[in-house]
Amino acid sequence: MSTQESQSKTATPKRVLVTGSTGAIGSVVAQRLVERGHYVRGFARKPSPGLHDYVTGDLSDQNAVRAAVQGMEVVVHLGAYPNDADFLTVLLEPNVRGLFHICDAAREFKVQRLALASTLQTVAGHGSPPRPIRIEEGPAPINHYALTKVWAEEMGKMYARAYGLAVINVRIGWLPRNPKEADGLKAADEGPDQFLSHADAQRFYERVVESPNPSPGEAVTVFATSKPAHVERLDLEPARRILGYEPKDVWPNGMNFEYSI
Repeated sequence: MSTQESQSKTATPKRVLVTGSTGAIGSVVAQRLVERGHYVRGFARKPSPGLHDYVTGDLSDQNAVRAAVQGMEVVVHLGAYPNDADFLTVLLEPNVRGLFHICDAAREFKVQRLALASTLQTVAGHGSPPRPIRIEEGPAPINHYALTKVWAEEMGKMYARAYGLAVINVRIGWLPRNPKEADGLKAADEGPDQFLSHADAQRFYERVVESPNPSPGEAVTVFATSKPAHVERLDLEPARRILGYEPKDVWPNGMNFEYSI
């Protein structure tokens, strides 16, 4: 991220809750939003470095979630179990019950905008067609983790429809959390085309918070990736049109750790 970007400020600061604020995406997103002049509160199971305001707790604790959401205008929900695992013993609490706690607290405290983290895995069942996969083609999950994210997308749509929230479902690209995960991305045939850099994640969520779209009562679903290294596999047009997002990085640029290919 350039010095010019990092020093710029928004004209209309928001009060933003970032859940999963100690995670690979949440930590850099929270940092960027603070740099933009927003008031940022973190929520995670441990203290959030770099934030003056944070709530420590688990997504399964409804009271902790309510305390975190109260007083916020925007909720960027990134907290979840981030990989496929046993549904009943691992995924159910954070990705289903925890999601409900976030959405219902957003309803209760009249949050203006709710951004829910989904995943590219929701469309893995479409395979590798010779064109970008479009949002209009719908989900095609092939594991239980992706299924919980389809649930998240549908819950977001329902809360927009029933309670008037502006909801953004974000099908997040392949963001490596460490060099080992970067090796796995590099080895995958489609990995460099589905990559999301840490810097582009910051740019994307800046637009999530600051874009005038979507309107109250509207739910949108978008892909969030960096520029494809070879072939465009996921349609970024909705993110460009609705949010004004424009990626700048191409694999392996823009990560927050040293990595050479």
